[in-house]
Amino acid sequence: MTIKNRTVIIQKDKTLSKITIPKLSIMWFFQWLKLALDYQGKIIEFPYSKKDGGREGSQKKRPPIKYKLKVTAWKDIDLKEIESMKPILSMTDKEKFSYLNKMFLKYKHLFSDFTIRYINDSKDLINDKNYFTVQIPISKNRVDIDNELEKLRTIHNIQKSDKKTRYTFHRAVKHKEIKRMFEVFKLKEERKLTNEEIALEVKYKKNTYIMEGITKQIQQGGVRQVQNAYVSAKKLIINIAKGVFPKNKL
Repeated sequence: MTIKNRTVIIQKDKTLSKITIPKLSIMWFFQWLKLALDYQGKIIEFPYSKKDGGREGSQKKRPPIKYKLKVTAWKDIDLKEIESMKPILSMTDKEKFSYLNKMFLKYKHLFSDFTIRYINDSKDLINDKNYFTVQIPISKNRVDIDNELEKLRTIHNIQKSDKKTRYTFHRAVKHKEIKRMFEVFKLKEERKLTNEEIALEVKYKKNTYIMEGITKQIQQGGVRQVQNAYVSAKKLIINIAKGVFPKNKL
């Protein structure tokens, strides 16, 4: 995802940042990443569709698509820490907010352009090959600092990188869409409500239409939307496990 206007801002913690991905989008990322880690090693399946290479009306004759979920991406994040936490579908709203806020504060630098970091304490140092660490006397003026930094680059053969940020998103996060997918997935996994009840719960519009297939069937629009959202959520989980977010197509 690309945002042309990258404004340098000063955070409340007095660090610099260049905004590339909004906070809410990053929090949605960690919500779905947690969900993927909760389903680590499990089989995710969904029926064939025309888009998956199946033929219209033949989905019932073919076995479902099956994936054994394995999170192989996001190596800069402590996945074991996240995996050890309470499952996201079991968290209260307060617990979920606490988890998401913690992850945002801890990893927001992964989603922002690289900026100069002020190290107040040695514990603030990060092990990142995209940074080199120096100590600058506060008596130095700007010209001397620039000159000496360039000399250090040359002496230690520190190459400039074209890399702007560690992680980027596949596309901008549509919050309403991704929220509904998450809600539908949660309600379907709890298996307490029918598709009609879920459609009402997540406020899908209810309209009746004829679905063409081997036989003509009357189906509620909200029901179809629930089914599609459930499949899309599963595909999004598979994609984030591979390192792509937010993408709900395979």
